[in-house]
Amino acid sequence: MSDGMRRRAALHRAMAAQHSLIAATIGAATAFQDLISAARDGDARDIAAHPDLAYLDVQMDGFYGEAS
Repeated sequence: MSDGMRRRAALHRAMAAQHSLIAATIGAATAFQDLISAARDGDARDIAAHPDLAYLDVQMDGFYGEAS
């Protein structure tokens, strides 16, 4: 095998590893966004179900302004 072919093969392996890393990063980011969304939804349900927490949430929005 020539030196040029070895270099091309090494470059190909490096690019494949980089693409695998990018795919794994995208998958982890998506999973993390799903986790945050589920936690946010759960918190909203807990606050809505507990009258004292719901009132506190209204007070905090009045004091600090609505979070965006």
